[in-house]
Amino acid sequence: MNIVVVGAGTVGQQLATALVESGNAVTLVDADPQCTARLADRGFAVTTGDAAVAETLEAAGGLRADVLVACTGRDDENLVISLLARRHLEVPRVVARVNDEAHRWLFDEAWGVDAAVSSAGSLVNLIEEATGSAHTVRLADLPAVGLVLVEATVTATSVARGHLVTELALANGDFVAAVVRRGRSLPATEAHHLRSGDRVLVVTEPGGEERVHHAFFPDESARPVGGDGPADPVRAHAEDSGSTQAGADA
Repeated sequence: MNIVVVGAGTVGQQLATALVESGNAVTLVDADPQCTARLADRGFAVTTGDAAVAETLEAAGGLRADVLVACTGRDDENLVISLLARRHLEVPRVVARVNDEAHRWLFDEAWGVDAAVSSAGSLVNLIEEATGSAHTVRLADLPAVGLVLVEATVTATSVARGHLVTELALANGDFVAAVVRRGRSLPATEAHHLRSGDRVLVVTEPGGEERVHHAFFPDESARPVGGDGPADPVRAHAEDSGSTQAGADA
């Protein structure tokens, strides 16, 4: 996966190191030429320049990036970079670092931010989740109830596209909490047929991220042990539901 990390301070370097070790192609962006020179000597791919300028992000590979992370030490810079990445470069996923919790309310879709975190550890964990798939990300833990919140983005290649939420091949116990469409959160019952760009929020148990991903992108997930699995889990789920209903009606 191609990832651009803006801000080569301690947090940015920790993040870049973790992502490179996971096999991702990472480019660090920073305005300090001495900093980028040191990182280049250590083997990092770097771009020197002002990340609030589109040309700098383009030079860093922003037009082909799967994820961009704005993790400078200033919240105003992170917001501007996030907005530029989403609106100008159309980066599929934008993650931003929050330095001052008083500013957290600003870090939302209006500024192009998909996820905002404050600690270095949380930032690394979030991006590592994202590198498992550009389209499925673990957003939050819900320790009080022993569940997690996972976001799956519907694309043109997703088997969920064009289907109803109720037709998703989710495991027993997993459920759709909401669908975000064009910046507006919709109850699952009002989403109707899923469209490209829809972000589906699914509640599952810890470790359930892979099966949620499989419901949307079966060709990108591991086949279940003991069989090849259906070619279209959504269709298979609908057919199983129909068979169950037929049996109940008989």
